[in-house]
Amino acid sequence: MHALLTCIALLSIAALASDQGNLSEEGKSAAHVYVFNRDDDRLRVSLFIDGSLVDSKEVSSENEAEIGTYYLDDGEHSFTITWWDEDTRKSYESSVTATVKYDMPVTLYTEKNDEPEKFYLTVLVRNENDRDLDVCLYIDDKFERCTNAKKSAMTEVGKIKLESGMHNISVRWKDPDTEIEYRKSRSVDLIGDDAVVIYAPKGVAIKKESSRSGDQKTAQEKSSQSSQSSLKKETDSTISSNKSENSSANTAPKTEVSALRTAKQTVERDAEGQNIITNDHMYIYVLIVALAVYLLFRS
Repeated sequence: MHALLTCIALLSIAALASDQGNLSEEGKSAAHVYVFNRDDDRLRVSLFIDGSLVDSKEVSSENEAEIGTYYLDDGEHSFTITWWDEDTRKSYESSVTATVKYDMPVTLYTEKNDEPEKFYLTVLVRNENDRDLDVCLYIDDKFERCTNAKKSAMTEVGKIKLESGMHNISVRWKDPDTEIEYRKSRSVDLIGDDAVVIYAPKGVAIKKESSRSGDQKTAQEKSSQSSQSSLKKETDSTISSNKSENSSANTAPKTEVSALRTAKQTVERDAEGQNIITNDHMYIYVLIVALAVYLLFRS
């Protein structure tokens, strides 16, 4: 009988404690949050409820663990977990919205993110110039290394391990005579070990990189334009001079002929005038002689 009374007393105390706990969470429902880790590594998972951090816990690979029980107002709530993946060196998150009512289990899942595959890319340069060139290799615009490429030969610039996917491969070199830097690029979709050949053409400017080379190009263009303009002016001047000489040459004979004609006409007019004067004199002289004879016979 004593033992029975003792059991009843213990049960009463437990029920009272439970009632007190329920009174402290009155009007709220319990949300039991679980996380299933699908990744092949152990992950530390942080739990956010309605945007607020409430807990953090490690979860074994391909295993489920209870993060905790949380008392919330009845209705919809947002549950989010975040974690860091060492394989990809990135942070991830997963969210779910659930309606909480009475005792409500909520399960969230991490995703499996494997490390990206990597492959070897061998970069070769075919130097078509008649001299050695110092060529530098860039991967996705990041400098890798420089190598001396032998003249008229194929040279391996580098063998680089890269993640699968698209990559921009470029080599750059400087012309030893002009000090102008050139570049030639290729895009490669890497899906396995591969090799790419890039040509350094002889005497061909692929792309000028430095501002100095751009200035030289502008200066050369301006000089060329100036030379062409001067040549055009000289040509126009020569053509104009030739036209003037030809015009003078064509005009001179005409002028001389005109002058000769004028002179001839003048001489002819003068000769006619003299003939008229001479005839008048002869007529007067005849009249005088006739008058003298008439007077002589009359007397």
